[in-house]
Amino acid sequence: MMKYSANWHRNKNYGNAIKSGDTLRVKIDNAVVCTGQIKKKVWYGWKLLQIAQGKSTMKFILKKKKGNYDTGHYLLFVWASDKKHKGFKVKDVFYVD
Repeated sequence: MMKYSANWHRNKNYGNAIKSGDTLRVKIDNAVVCTGQIKKKVWYGWKLLQIAQGKSTMKFILKKKKGNYDTGHYLLFVWASDKKHKGFKVKDVFYVD
C-alpha cells in the first residue's frame, strides 16, 4: 500500500502550509515511479506552475524567476505506481504563507 508524506507545517486557518521560497519534498512509500504537479488557484481555474518526476521522492522549489511564490492556495497533484503496477493518485490543496 502506498502512502505519501510531505514537509508541511500546520497553519491555524488553512491547514497544510509551507513557507514561500522553501523546498516542498514529497515522499511516496513503495513507489517505483512518481510524477507530480503544482498548480495555482486563479479566477478561471488552476494554472500549472511546476512538474517533477522521481522514483519515490520529488522536490519542488517554491520560487519563480523573479522572487518567491505568492501567498495563496495551491494544488499538489501526485501520481505513482508500484512494482505490481498498481496506481496511486492524490490531490492536496495547501497554502503558501
